[in-house]
Amino acid sequence: MNWDTIRFLKATYKEHYFRDSDRIEFPSKIEEREFGYMPFGGGMVRHLTFRSAGEAVAEIVRQAPSSVYCSNALYDSPSLPMEEKGWKGAELIFDIDASDISTPCKREHDVWFCHDCSSKGRLPRPQRCPNCAKANMEEIQNVCEVCLEAAKDHASRLIRLLTEDFSVQPSAITTYFSGNRGYHLHVQDSRFDPLGAVSRTEIADYVRGAGMLIPQGFVLSLRRGQRLEETAPLDNRGWLGRIAKFLSSAPSLPQPEAKEKKGDGIHAHINRAIESQVSHVDPSVTTDIHRVFRMPGTLHGSTGLLKMKVKSLDSFKPLSDPVVLGSTRIKVTVKYSPQFTLNGERLGPFKSESVSIPAYAAVYLLARGLAEVS
Repeated sequence: MNWDTIRFLKATYKEHYFRDSDRIEFPSKIEEREFGYMPFGGGMVRHLTFRSAGEAVAEIVRQAPSSVYCSNALYDSPSLPMEEKGWKGAELIFDIDASDISTPCKREHDVWFCHDCSSKGRLPRPQRCPNCAKANMEEIQNVCEVCLEAAKDHASRLIRLLTEDFSVQPSAITTYFSGNRGYHLHVQDSRFDPLGAVSRTEIADYVRGAGMLIPQGFVLSLRRGQRLEETAPLDNRGWLGRIAKFLSSAPSLPQPEAKEKKGDGIHAHINRAIESQVSHVDPSVTTDIHRVFRMPGTLHGSTGLLKMKVKSLDSFKPLSDPVVLGSTRIKVTVKYSPQFTLNGERLGPFKSESVSIPAYAAVYLLARGLAEVS
C-alpha cells in the first residue's frame, strides 16, 4: 500500500467519522473497557481508556484509523498491561465468518494471484507460481450472495441454539454484520460474564457440535426401530432432542434388522441431523476473554463497510445496507479483483488496469491491497 493510497483512505475515514460519528455504538461502563485501534500502514495500538463516548469519538476522528476496537471485558485498570488490568468479567460474543463455511461459490471467487506476472488460479495456493516460478503470491477471498446467505443461516442457527438450549432471551442477543464476511452476536446475559476460557470453550463446542458423544443406547434404540419419542423426548432440550426432531421428519430410516448401506445408516442420519443445526462459530473468538472487538458503527479496515446492527436477518442486505461511503468516482489502478457486487452495482473483474469506480468500491479494493490510488 503506497502513501497516496494511505492518505486517501485516512482522509475518507476521517470525513466519515467527522460526519457520521453518531453511528458509533458505545458499550456500558466505558471507563472500565480497553480500547484500541489499527492505523493505516501501522501496527495495533491497545490499552487505551476513555472516560466518555465524546472523548473516544474525538480520538477516533483525530486518528481516523483503519479499525477501532473495544474489549468485551471489564477491568479495574484497563490501561495497564494485561496481567495487571484486574479482569472483572466479559460479555459472551460469537463470530460467524463465511470463510469458515463450506460453499461451492468459493471455487469461483476465492483465488491466488501472482504479483510478479499477474497469473491467477484456484485455491489452494501453490508454493510458487506455475507461470513465473516466483513466490510473490496472495490469496484473495471474496464474498458473494451465496456465502453471505450461508453466514446469515448460521447466525440464525446460533440464535436458536442460544434461546432454546441456553434459555437466553431473544432481547439479550444483538446481531451485527461484521463489515466483512459475516456476523458478530453479542450476548447481554450476566450468567455468562464470569465464565473463563474453559467454560466458553464448552459453549463454543456445543453450538459447533464439536466432540459430541452420542450414547450407544440411543443408536441401538433407533436400529431396533424403537419409537423416537421413547428414544429421546422430542421436546427435550439438547442435542438428543434436536436429533430426534430431525429424524422424526426424515423421509426414511433404515428398517430394523435391515443391512445398512454405506452412507445411509443410522450414523449417517445422525450426522446429517447435527450438521443441519450446528453453527460454525470461530471458537478462538468466543473463548478469548481478553479480546478487543471491532466497535459497532465503525468502518471495517479491509472493506470500508460498516459494522452495523441487524434488526432483521431476513431483510438485511449485507452487500448494500453497510455501504455508507460516498459514490464519487475515484480513479484507481487495480492489480486484480474478481467480479464483485456492492450497493447493487456489479464491478469487475479487473486485472492490471486503471478504472474509475464509486468511492465505496474504490475503498473496498484499496483497503484489501488489491488496488492503489492512480
